[in-house]
Amino acid sequence: MKKKNLTLKGIFLLAFLALHCSKESGGDYSPDPPATTEPPTLTANNFSGALNENSATGTSIGTIQATASSGAISYSLVSQSVENAISINPSTGEITVNEAAVFDYETHMVVNAVVRVTSGSLTEDVTVSIAINDVEEVDVSAFTLWEGPIMTFTKEDGADENAAENQDRITENVIITRASAGQLFNIAVESSADQNSSPVGTEWARGTFDDLATLEFTPFRAACPSNKPKNAVGIPMVVHLIDDDIYIQIKLVSWGQGKAGGFSYERTTQL
Repeated sequence: MKKKNLTLKGIFLLAFLALHCSKESGGDYSPDPPATTEPPTLTANNFSGALNENSATGTSIGTIQATASSGAISYSLVSQSVENAISINPSTGEITVNEAAVFDYETHMVVNAVVRVTSGSLTEDVTVSIAINDVEEVDVSAFTLWEGPIMTFTKEDGADENAAENQDRITENVIITRASAGQLFNIAVESSADQNSSPVGTEWARGTFDDLATLEFTPFRAACPSNKPKNAVGIPMVVHLIDDDIYIQIKLVSWGQGKAGGFSYERTTQL
């Protein structure tokens, strides 16, 4: 009997301890609820923008804004009001001019399109509206263009800019040279170069006679890539002699550095 009593006491003690621990731990055990998965989402915004007429093929118009909760986003053209007017980058959503001739205000004032945005199994169609800005047309037929044979002018490194053979006498008003340092200047009206305005009496633009209707003319240095003449070597340009009102095609062939002062260019001449 004594052995049996001890066994019962042990059972009661274990039950007491189990109940006590259960109360201290906050009651009955409850398993964590099963995790839930949010469905994927895709949002995309309609696009509206504007562009000047006569903009070149490849000109950026803007980018469609879209976000997805997961996965990559792609873009494709569904339709456009004028065939071949625009293109869209399938990865970035950037809209660019596909056919420049379409962007003529007198022909089309607005180009509309529908773009499909896709992420996984989700798609969203957005509208694109591009207003074409009217730009004052330039009558290039009234311009005086020097379209004669191309000549090359060269000033060697270290050559004296005050010597006539080291000066390109284009007209009486414009005589181009360069000192041992700095940029081109017009020795007919200035004694040294000013990086903001020289050559005085001229204005420059990157392009050719074919681009005259859309060229924007600036001082020489501003027309050079990154405002550095050495970066303009090999790039076709047009120079306007302001007082003479003459346009010349010109291209830098070389640009001496390290205070050497040399340079050479090719330019058109008077017929």
